[in-house]
Amino acid sequence: MTDLLPSGALLALWQCLVVAVAASSIAITVTQTELFRSWREWTAAKNHMIGYLFKCFYCFSHWVVFAGIAIYRPVLIASGALWVDWIVSAFFTLTLSAFVSGLFFKVFQAAMAKAMLEKDMRIKLGLE
Repeated sequence: MTDLLPSGALLALWQCLVVAVAASSIAITVTQTELFRSWREWTAAKNHMIGYLFKCFYCFSHWVVFAGIAIYRPVLIASGALWVDWIVSAFFTLTLSAFVSGLFFKVFQAAMAKAMLEKDMRIKLGLE
């Protein structure tokens, strides 16, 4: 039986997926939550561009993915030029990370809409 993917490519795909999900989660946590608000404000006061980096989850996810690729070094497609292979893996992983971030935001928006609807209903029923 022939394998669909060689085991090395399957491992690289798994590494890219894990790095993408982790990068998305880290980027959204750093750029969107109250936990890091003071850090974002401090960096924005120091330097506009660095401050922007900590406000844009897509921008921040690039750096997290690049770090993940540097650590795990997955090679999805072997061209013989290792740096090219890592760049391809990095941008593949960034694309996955963007999709994951989109899913996170959809879930977050749905949860917020539900919470707002519940609050409106409690106000209309005189429970608040």
